[in-house]
Amino acid sequence: MSKARQLADLGNQVDDGAITGTNMVVNGAMNVAQRSSSVTGVTTNGYRTCDRMEVNINNLGTYTVTQENDAPEGLANSLKIDCTVADASPATSDYVFLAHKLEGQNLQNLKKGTSNALPVTLSFWVKSNMTGTYQFNLRDNDNVRYISASYTIDASGAWEYKTITLAGDTTGVLDNDENESLKLEWWLDSGSNFNSGTLNTSWTAASNANRNAGTTVNIGDSTSNYWQITGVCLNVGDSAIDFPHDESYGDTLAKCQRYYQVQRSSDYDNNEAVATGVGWTSGLVYCHFKYPAGATMRARPACTLVGDFLVLEGGTSSDSTENTVQGVSYNSAEIRFKNSIVALNSACWVRYKSGSSITLEAEL
Repeated sequence: MSKARQLADLGNQVDDGAITGTNMVVNGAMNVAQRSSSVTGVTTNGYRTCDRMEVNINNLGTYTVTQENDAPEGLANSLKIDCTVADASPATSDYVFLAHKLEGQNLQNLKKGTSNALPVTLSFWVKSNMTGTYQFNLRDNDNVRYISASYTIDASGAWEYKTITLAGDTTGVLDNDENESLKLEWWLDSGSNFNSGTLNTSWTAASNANRNAGTTVNIGDSTSNYWQITGVCLNVGDSAIDFPHDESYGDTLAKCQRYYQVQRSSDYDNNEAVATGVGWTSGLVYCHFKYPAGATMRARPACTLVGDFLVLEGGTSSDSTENTVQGVSYNSAEIRFKNSIVALNSACWVRYKSGSSITLEAEL
């Protein structure tokens, strides 16, 4: 069945173009993958491939996480979690799930914690070899509350469109700040600490035992198992909007760079400067590094330097292998490069060398 037909059956208005609306999920089409398009040997929590999508794993198998060029009509990419080392008998505290986190200041229109709290509807495309029932949670991090729902995958290896409507919560106002307030969780496997409770379809106090109580499949029990997702949309209201395809790749990238940026030597030609600076003392140059994406980051980021850089002073250049981040702000950093050619008060500039990079991370 076509997506348009499925949406029509749900009572939505569909035409040949996208229905415009507000999607609270960043990079729901899985188009941006700044870190990598494929990561193997994944056994722990972290952002791996598609930006803003956090893979959560605790001692339950090993996985390859990829950005796939495989998606239903109208979309191009998806995120895939593929089991490569199985664990069919997870310990009590083990888990695997995918998460997406949202800032509180972007959620005030939900009116959460008031008598006028609004419902939200989640829609997404999913594909897996594992047919059965899965659990989704919307967790309120500020008030330690959550609401859950189940969805089913009916056919192995086929893209299926799912919608979940969740009631508004009249308890617990969300903080109006840049920190995590809501988290979307798609559960794929766990030990008994997370599946021994019940599926709560109304807002209640959070309990770990209930986070995966409605799932009947286990991604970690076979190396044949995989799970893919794309077209993720969370909108206000009690029905789904069509995925907003009118957002350009550049706009999505800019939203992602609020949380993570990486600048690699391969992104530039041989004459591109990292930054200009001045000889602070003999042998040390201090540089003001303006974040290349130009966007203000969510918080002061962790700034990580990898590899060697090239320091140029006058007509002389030399490698700098001792590089230190001295301080960071929301849109720039001060970096110290150590090199013997630098003279006090001399004007210098610094280039990337092959294999060097600067990463900036301010994830929720």
